[in-house]
Amino acid sequence: GAARSSSSLPVLRKDFLTRPEEVAESRRAGADAVLLIASILEGRLLEEMLAAASSCGAEALVEVRSMEELDAAVLAGAKAVGVNSRNLRTLEVDFAQAGIIIPRVPAGVAAVAESGIATREGMLRMQDFGADAALVGTALATAADPCAAARMLLGRAGGRAHAKSIRD
Repeated sequence: GAARSSSSLPVLRKDFLTRPEEVAESRRAGADAVLLIASILEGRLLEEMLAAASSCGAEALVEVRSMEELDAAVLAGAKAVGVNSRNLRTLEVDFAQAGIIIPRVPAGVAAVAESGIATREGMLRMQDFGADAALVGTALATAADPCAAARMLLGRAGGRAHAKSIRD
């Protein structure tokens, strides 16, 4: 609710969702999209969560960390896949994993680089891997001037930041 009322930008619920009802709850609270983490949505649950998102008009970003998870996401019908460079168990960032997975995201499925991107060079590296967009959180949340940080990540020294895609 608060995020939706304070901005006209799209809102992503970035949480550990495990039940289809949580997707509908997210939409009612104003989320335009939900994050679905493939590693915790085993079997048909990922497919059910994607169906729940579709039925309530929400977009879904399916987060993966391996080729097996990418295959499962695509098979389940994901239209956008986030490749997380952060190991959720150790919290370490490994961009090499993104370099393996992002180029293998099939045509027609958006590839989103996630986690650990804090510099323009990091953004360009993800673009070189073939990422269509980047999900950046910490670099902006911890910046003294989030707008200036967004401009730096996008390679725009001046003007307004329109943080949508790294392929602008």
